[in-house]
Amino acid sequence: MKTLSFILLPILFFSCGNSTGSTSNEQEVLSALGAGVPECILSYQTKYDQLLPLEVIKKHYNVPAQAKKKYDFSPQAKRHDSDTYEYNWPSDRIQKMKVMEQEIKIPMPNRIALQWIGSNLFMITGKATPLESFKAFYRNASAAEKEAALKKAGEVLKEKGYDEKTTKTATDMAKDLSTDTIIFKDISGVGEAASWRIKDKYLTVLVGKITFQIAADVGTNDEENVALAKKLALEVLNKCK
Repeated sequence: MKTLSFILLPILFFSCGNSTGSTSNEQEVLSALGAGVPECILSYQTKYDQLLPLEVIKKHYNVPAQAKKKYDFSPQAKRHDSDTYEYNWPSDRIQKMKVMEQEIKIPMPNRIALQWIGSNLFMITGKATPLESFKAFYRNASAAEKEAALKKAGEVLKEKGYDEKTTKTATDMAKDLSTDTIIFKDISGVGEAASWRIKDKYLTVLVGKITFQIAADVGTNDEENVALAKKLALEVLNKCK
């Protein structure tokens, strides 16, 4: 079912819409960051913990002593753009999710992470520039777009040989995942563009043709989570200036 989610979600959220707009100063923004920044960030693909070490995180957040370090590192070089390096510790928060008409409660630990360095998944939208593709990918789809995308997703699954029962199960899951009207929030002042995924508490930052993500889920105040993620993202960028 996890594999089906990877097939469904890009179709569901991003294949039916147009870009929310392009920019004429894309090169100027990248120049201000530094032309070598994307390559520098990529050089840390196997060293996430050196790009954002704990002492730098502690400049902006008092990570408690009981926090556990976790580094999910792929043995395959081509998969390092989905590695995750994080610190997590317990909280009293839970997240409610509705899956297959049933509500489940999931414990939500406090979490600060650097992840997905070098990911260019957003380029599947096929726009003229990376910035336009990013804007088209990280956007909030309308109800009509979601309905059309769900129909297309079902067709894609059938074309890939999934039986009717599996296809229905997967599309029902996608319906549950797509119930939120506002999924992404544009964030200014970091990278060429940045988008906050509201429910999952991570900031995706565009630099050149790649992205990286900063997760910050340390409380119920989302403005504070965003502010922390933005500060840590700027630390990553400043390391490569």
